[in-house]
Amino acid sequence: MQHTHHLIFPLPMPLHIGFVVISSILLIFCYIKTKRRYDLYMLIGVLSTLLIDVMCEPPYFYIFAAEEIALLVMTTVDMHKTAKEQEKKKAEAEKAENDSTETTEADKNEDSAS
Repeated sequence: MQHTHHLIFPLPMPLHIGFVVISSILLIFCYIKTKRRYDLYMLIGVLSTLLIDVMCEPPYFYIFAAEEIALLVMTTVDMHKTAKEQEKKKAEAEKAENDSTETTEADKNEDSAS
């Protein structure tokens, strides 16, 4: 059986499906572990690459390109928001730790002064 290649997507269909399956499994595990929305956006993007092999007419390529660009922008924005949220939580945790350390040291100083 001879595999044909598309001019736009040069991978043979079985290899492409293999990459999509592996990527999908990894992205599903990442989402289950972290519950981050951008893992789902990337999963949709990976799965939709299979449409390249089905839709061979130019209008579909433009629709596919617009979808991929929209998913890329959504993923980037969501990753940025997630990073900011993590930095904020980390700063709050450090502040709480410093406050508890200061309280503990003040208590020790009061006990030693008494």
